[in-house]
Amino acid sequence: MKQFRIDTKAVDSDQVAAEIANYAKANAFDLVLCGKETIDYNGSNVGGMLAAHLDLPYVSNASKLDMNGTTASVERDMQGGSELLDVNIPAVISCAKGMAEQRIPNMRGIMAARSKPLSVVPSSGATSNTEIVSFSLPAEKGSVKLIDPENAEELINLLHTEAKVI
Repeated sequence: MKQFRIDTKAVDSDQVAAEIANYAKANAFDLVLCGKETIDYNGSNVGGMLAAHLDLPYVSNASKLDMNGTTASVERDMQGGSELLDVNIPAVISCAKGMAEQRIPNMRGIMAARSKPLSVVPSSGATSNTEIVSFSLPAEKGSVKLIDPENAEELINLLHTEAKVI
């Protein structure tokens, strides 16, 4: 398994997918596994966009994966049960919780990971299709009025005159 990091600033999901796709095309991968969501934008977009850039089949939210030659049997949980799909590789699969058991690494594992090679590859120059026009924080919340639980009349009056909900 190759471990690499693309040396670029993540701007949007499509730019990230294009960068990974350009690297995958140049290095001929059979199977690309990605997370369900990303830590930068949390949009669940990169996997599908990556599959589109590579023109490969895509399965989302996989909870189990078994390989049989060039066929991947993928199980994914859905409301009311689970779905089993077979897909020929090469393919892109996004993995949901349950695909791999999370483990807390021990000190030996942490130290061993430090010696594993991590290739840092230059950006392919993929461009972003979005632009942040503005960013602002939400308005501050107003002060809270505490009403005595025994004073329902005052509560009703405030809901009627100030909040205008009744």
